[in-house]
Amino acid sequence: MPSLWRAERKAMGSANGLEIEKGKQPLFSFGLISDVQYSDIPDGRSFLGVPRYYRHSVYVLQRAVQKWNTHHHRHRFVINFGDIVDGFCPKDQSLNTVKKIVDEFEAFKGPLYHLIGNHCLYNLPRRELLPLLKIKSLKGHAYYDFSPVPQYRFVVLDGYDISAIGWPQDHPRTLVATKFLQEKNPNEDKNCPAGLVGLERRFLKFNGAVGKEQMEWLNGVLQEATKLKQKVVVCCHLPLDPGASSKEALLWNYDEVMSLIHRYNCVKVCFSGHDHKGGYSIDSHGVHHRVLEAALECPPGTDAFGYVDVYDDRMSLYGTDRMRSTDMYFNPKVELS
Repeated sequence: MPSLWRAERKAMGSANGLEIEKGKQPLFSFGLISDVQYSDIPDGRSFLGVPRYYRHSVYVLQRAVQKWNTHHHRHRFVINFGDIVDGFCPKDQSLNTVKKIVDEFEAFKGPLYHLIGNHCLYNLPRRELLPLLKIKSLKGHAYYDFSPVPQYRFVVLDGYDISAIGWPQDHPRTLVATKFLQEKNPNEDKNCPAGLVGLERRFLKFNGAVGKEQMEWLNGVLQEATKLKQKVVVCCHLPLDPGASSKEALLWNYDEVMSLIHRYNCVKVCFSGHDHKGGYSIDSHGVHHRVLEAALECPPGTDAFGYVDVYDDRMSLYGTDRMRSTDMYFNPKVELS
């Protein structure tokens, strides 16, 4: 991290990581949470041995909604970064469980924006899932954008556009993904990274890629945002920078997506979920990458959710418990270029 940003972060820091500048009001604020992965099953562990609290996670969500509603006049909207129900949820309960968690989200007194994750797709195919999440789509895609204020645009990417999960088995996108995994991952279990080296460890079945059509759409959105002098926030369930994430959690073609993003100066922050421990980095072009800590891995009585205050020159994430607070200043040199 450049020393100037480090000094700014330190100057702004308080005991819990952030301090509000007196008198300066944000342009707007929004709530966020990721990887609730609720299921009415006993607690378990991840493949790395990290405890998972399947029944408790709904209480984390309920407390989040309660907190956001306390300030609903302030929070313009809430974004869920995907994986609302766990893959271990019994399949005969998937539909009702997804509906239950969607209902919990809809207790928020304002607009909601959902991203899809791998666990969502383990439970329901896209044609059933997207209407429940109120993601409007003609072809089953889950990418879209919105502009809460004239100065900012949010871009939601579909990280499972090319994927071996969620599409019908004979769908061209499933076939492309299956062939890709056969070429990239020699293991019989395509969720196993054994033998894969370095960044190759992302070539796992529980990840996916952004397809050509979506890339063209993203390019068009970034062009338009640049013309309108909008700052852009990119949201994707799968992380887009190795500095903020485990290699095993990255979007298959994160490098292609970031190469496109780096052609423009409008993208300031990329938010993601999926890698439950969370992470933060600033990439070589000054873009901030914040991977959100999972609600699923909160021991009873603890939380992982937050809200973001948005200014012209920065975003300030205020996290609760396991979700770390983060000040993200925009690079002034990028602003001027």
